Amino acid sequence: MEKAPWLLFTLSTIVCWSATGLFYKAGILKEREDHTYLKYAVSVGVVFFVIACVYLVIRDEPFSIWESAVRFWPMTIFGIVYAVINAVSFNGYVYNEVTVESPVEGIGAGTSTILLMIVYLMLGRVKSISSLFSPLRTIGILIVLVSIIMLSVARQREGNDGLKNQSAGKIGEFNWFGLGTLIFPVLFAMGDALETIVTGVCLDTTYGFGMPQGDSIIIVGMASALFALGCWIYIRIKEKRFYNPFKKRFAPRMLGAIADNVGIVFYSYAMSIDSVSTDPIIAVYPVLVMLGGRVLMKEKVSPTQYVCLFSIVAGNIMVIADKII
Repeated sequence: MEKAPWLLFTLSTIVCWSATGLFYKAGILKEREDHTYLKYAVSVGVVFFVIACVYLVIRDEPFSIWESAVRFWPMTIFGIVYAVINAVSFNGYVYNEVTVESPVEGIGAGTSTILLMIVYLMLGRVKSISSLFSPLRTIGILIVLVSIIMLSVARQREGNDGLKNQSAGKIGEFNWFGLGTLIFPVLFAMGDALETIVTGVCLDTTYGFGMPQGDSIIIVGMASALFALGCWIYIRIKEKRFYNPFKKRFAPRMLGAIADNVGIVFYSYAMSIDSVSTDPIIAVYPVLVMLGGRVLMKEKVSPTQYVCLFSIVAGNIMVIADKII
C-alpha cells in the first residue's frame, strides 16, 4: 500500500529538483550583474524563513530557538556553514551550463553515502572497511573520479580553443574552464554531503542527539534567513540601492528556491517510506536537467562532455545503489 505514495513522492522530488536547476540557470541575467551569488542567497533565505515559520506554527510542542540552537549545536553551526557554501556554489550557474552543473552537483548523493558509512564505521554500526566499499560501490567511485577529471580536461581544452576566437571579458567567461568551473558544483556536492552527516548525527536517536526533525528545519531555516539578511544589507551598502528579490526579472531565482525546498519536503517523505530505493532513483534527475538544458535552454556541449556527464550520473547511481541500511 505504501508503494503508491512512495512513488508519488519520489517522482515529485525528481520533478522539483530538475526544475530547480533550470530555474536557477534561467535567473542568470544576460547583462553583467554584481554580487549574483549573494542575491541568490537572499532568495533562498526568504523561502527557508517561510518554511521555518510554517513549522513553528504547525508544531504542537513549545519551541525555544535559543535552547534548541545551543542543545543541538552541530545543526546550528552546520546551518551557518551550509548557507555560506550554498551561496558561493551559486557561482556555478554563472560560469557553467546547467547541463554541466547539475550532474556534477549530483555527486553529493554518492559522497554523502560514503561519508555516512564511514561515520557508521566509527560508531560501530559496521564491522570493517571492506563491508563499506563493495565492488559495485568501488567501481562507481572510480568512474565518478575519472569522469570528473576527463570532463575538466575536455572543458579546459574546448575553453582555450574558444578564447582564441573570442575577446576576453564576456559574461560568465573563465580563463580556465576545466577544474575552475567545476569547483562550484563540487563545493555544493561537499556541502550536500555534510548536510547528510550532520542531519544523521543530530536526528539519530541511538548514537546522536535525538533531535526532533522539525527543530532541524527551523534552526537551518533561521540560520539561512539571517545569512540572507546579512547578504541583503551588504548588497545595499555596496550597490547603494535596495535589492528586491520579488521583482519579475528575478522570478526564476525565487521559483528555483521554492522548487528546491519543496523537493526537500517530498524527498523526506519518500525516504521515510523507503530509504533504500529512493536515492538510486532520484539520482537520475540530472539527466532530465541535461535534457532540459539542451531542449529548453538551447545549451550545447561537446559529445565528449556528454559522455563524461552521463558517466558521472551512472557512477553516482552505482555508489548509492547498494548503500548500507
